[in-house]
Amino acid sequence: MNRKLTFTETLRMYLKTINMGSEMSLITIGRSVSSIIAFLLRGSATAALLLAVAAGAQEVEKKTETPAPTQANLVKQANAPVSDLLQIRFQDSYAPEFQGAHGQGNVFLINPIIPVPAFAVFPYTQLLSITIPAAITTFQGVTGFGDLKLLDFVLVSRDPEFVWGIGPVFLFPTATDPTTGQGKWQAGPAAGAAYNRGNLAIGVLAQNPISFAGENDRSSTNFLILQPFVTYQLGAGWFLKTEPSMLFNWRTHGKTLPVNLGVGRVFKIGQQAVNCFVEPFWNASHDGPAPRYGITFGFSLLYPNLYGSQ
Repeated sequence: MNRKLTFTETLRMYLKTINMGSEMSLITIGRSVSSIIAFLLRGSATAALLLAVAAGAQEVEKKTETPAPTQANLVKQANAPVSDLLQIRFQDSYAPEFQGAHGQGNVFLINPIIPVPAFAVFPYTQLLSITIPAAITTFQGVTGFGDLKLLDFVLVSRDPEFVWGIGPVFLFPTATDPTTGQGKWQAGPAAGAAYNRGNLAIGVLAQNPISFAGENDRSSTNFLILQPFVTYQLGAGWFLKTEPSMLFNWRTHGKTLPVNLGVGRVFKIGQQAVNCFVEPFWNASHDGPAPRYGITFGFSLLYPNLYGSQ
């Protein structure tokens, strides 16, 4: 009898195929990614995802004998949007005041980042970043699911000090309310780079989704999401970071320019590596409606050495 594969089984089957050196077809890759996304979107996905990924990652790690990465390397990878570390990020941003509107807002995101190692058909490491807007509360007081975003980032260069890559980004109109999404199918280019030297990591990730289909009564979209990031390590897992998500709307010429500075730490809870940070922000632009200021809390589950030495 046919049955749907769970996230753990899908990931385990995928790893086994790669480790055997088989040439996986693009159709198989698409089915694997589709199974993962479908699982993420099912009910009670958060709890099930944590258990499934943790179990799958631990099983793969048991089969490898590569040394664990240093805490300093974990800090760098955990705080950069372009890294080959399997992690599940949880992020909550609260804005008590808006400019151009009255009210307050909150955005809760779940962001699994899944590295896909190079194989015979495609000899480059890929990063699948799935941003799940699980709960968006607008300044109108409406709470709902937002538009799902998928970034397929290809690491072209993986020098120890300099990493860069390119890839496509997709946005899907999955919002449950018109105010929590844009109602458009979107696709566009993405590019990013990161430089690491000593305690300092600096880089940028740029994405430009453009609408090509969707609800006729909704406005077309074309905007640049620019994410510069800087992380400075203080020692013992502590770090300072800034990672504003700047928005430039090419159609309306509006912009959002947050300025932020946060502090956090990478440590272990039992055998599980985690990353926690808090990052206040202030909006330097005056276009609205947009948050005037707020604070972001982040918590990530980290799974180093999922594929062994790379």
